[in-house]
Amino acid sequence: MTEELENEIANDHEMILLLKKEIEELGSREDQLEKQLIETQASYNETSEQLAFHEKLSAQQALLKHVFYGVLSIILAMWSLVFVGWFTKQTSIEREMAFFERIILVLIGIVGGAVSSFFDVRNFTLNTTKNGNGNGNGNGNGNGNGNGKRPEDTG
Repeated sequence: MTEELENEIANDHEMILLLKKEIEELGSREDQLEKQLIETQASYNETSEQLAFHEKLSAQQALLKHVFYGVLSIILAMWSLVFVGWFTKQTSIEREMAFFERIILVLIGIVGGAVSSFFDVRNFTLNTTKNGNGNGNGNGNGNGNGNGKRPEDTG
C-alpha cells in the first residue's frame, strides 16, 4: 500500500513538474507572440502610411498630366486658329486669341503650382515621430528623459 502511494506521489510530482514546464513554455511563447504583434502593428501602420502617400502621389501625377495635356490642346487650338486666320486673311480673331491667351495663362499657373507641390521635398518624408511635436522623444521638451520636466526642474 505504501509503494502504491509513493508511486502515485511520484507520478503526481512528475505531472506537476511537467505542467510547470508547460506553463513556462506557454508564457515565453506568449511573450514572443506579443512582441511579434507589436512589430506587426507598427509595420501595418507604416505600410498604410506609405500606401496613402503613394495614392496621393498617383493622384497628383494624374492631375498634373491632365492639366499638361489641357495646356497642350489649348495651344494647338490657338495655333490652328492662327493658321486658319492666316490662310483666310481674317484679322478679327484678336478677341479669340486673347481668350485663349487668358486660358493658357491660368492653366500655366495651375501647372506651375502643381509641379512645385509635386516635386516638393517636404512631401517625400513620412511621419516617423509618434508625438507630433517633431523632437521624437515623446516628452515635448527635447531633453530625452521622457518624464516631461525641463532640465532645471529635475532637481
